[in-house]
Amino acid sequence: MPKARFSFSGAIVAILLVMGLTGEAARAADQLAVYAGAVIFDNPAYDSLALVEFPFSVNRNQFEFAVPDSADGYLYARVFAQVRLLGPSGFAIDSAHTLFAVRVRSAQEAALPDYRIFNKLALPVKPGIYAARVTVVDASSKAMGDFFIDHVSVEPIVKDKLKIGGTCLAYKMEYVGDDSTRIDPRMHKNGINILVNPVSVFSVTDQAAYVYGEIYNLKYSEASEEKYSLAVSVLGAGGETFLDLGASVKTKAGPSAVIKEKIDITGWSPGRYGVRLVATDFETSQADTSQIGFAIVSPDDILAAAVKTTRNDKYDSLSLKERKHLVAYLLTPQQRLTLNGLSDSAQINYLDQFWSEPVVDVRTDWVVERDELIKHFKFANLRFSTNELAVNGWNTDRGRIYMTYGPYDERDDFLEPMVGNPYVVWYYREYKEGKMFIFEDWSRSEDYRLVHSNAEGEVYNRDWQEKINQGYIEFFD
Repeated sequence: MPKARFSFSGAIVAILLVMGLTGEAARAADQLAVYAGAVIFDNPAYDSLALVEFPFSVNRNQFEFAVPDSADGYLYARVFAQVRLLGPSGFAIDSAHTLFAVRVRSAQEAALPDYRIFNKLALPVKPGIYAARVTVVDASSKAMGDFFIDHVSVEPIVKDKLKIGGTCLAYKMEYVGDDSTRIDPRMHKNGINILVNPVSVFSVTDQAAYVYGEIYNLKYSEASEEKYSLAVSVLGAGGETFLDLGASVKTKAGPSAVIKEKIDITGWSPGRYGVRLVATDFETSQADTSQIGFAIVSPDDILAAAVKTTRNDKYDSLSLKERKHLVAYLLTPQQRLTLNGLSDSAQINYLDQFWSEPVVDVRTDWVVERDELIKHFKFANLRFSTNELAVNGWNTDRGRIYMTYGPYDERDDFLEPMVGNPYVVWYYREYKEGKMFIFEDWSRSEDYRLVHSNAEGEVYNRDWQEKINQGYIEFFD
């Protein structure tokens, strides 16, 4: 009875921006401090693929500048950057790279703190759940650094419903139209030069946060001046309305529109905030909501906050559909009925209110930590999904158990049993004197179903229990 056991104990001068970030903080561990993010443009014009851009920034004073062969008087640093897109298995499935130059007038200028280099990489990506790693290398000194983005969720392209996409926060936006003398090809989109904040973390010294986004699938006719509206509000850390910026009515210029908003953040206290966008097409009465989280911190805390925002607090990056899936095993039938009867914006408010107080899972009596649940939710989608998009793992038996009980302590895989189908056994040693869950690959297609458990409220099968009693399955060694 074979089994496997696993125990778990072109040179272009990049844009520069003055920021409140000390050079010393950025040089931790003698590596380049890299800040990166992912912006998903799921424009139906791209057909079945989305364009995913990976904006990144690095500190300029970390690079080695030298005099090139040319006699223009400038010092140059060469920067190599690469993004690797990782699939559910953790292996790279696609990549993109760029090599560009940065110039300064003197060594003194190169050593100045608080200056950063901005650029971006892009990949066409089919729907699915991914991770990404952005790596930046000083081509002269070979110093390098990277930034890991552990969740890039690309949803199927929507062509028949109003949709907000491509939302991101920026340090600066400037409309330049088609003026070729002002267009920066690295930062230009729809007539606007956008200096994206890759990790959505601002300093208390910043005066403004800019919001960019795109609206798709507006019903448009050249014969009439049809309207749509955009409502913008800022949320506090608990999901409450911090600042209502109102709604504006705009005339459609085509089936898509650009969102460009400026928010004055002068004097705002350090903390977490969110921007909520609600677009409504008056012709079809369709609406869509998008929310972007951001943080305001002291200048010295930007590096730590960037890592925390990108790697720990993931709720703001979840779509409404994902937020509903996250609570699928926590809501009562009445709560689920109430939620599904609300509009999209009302559903967001309902879920925010649901998480505003401690949540107890009635099956385990555990207080649910939302950040941990998000990790388990993502893991379930990556490892247990039965579709190509890797988005239904949460809805499988293994996904449900993993989201409810967390990571197992030990697992036995019976891949080639003498009789019957392959099956796996998960053991939880610390939970109420020990629990086990047996999943059978009933169709031999990696679709494992829960067939037996000794946990209260779960399926109990006498035949499987008899196998345990007879020693075919070891309950605990």
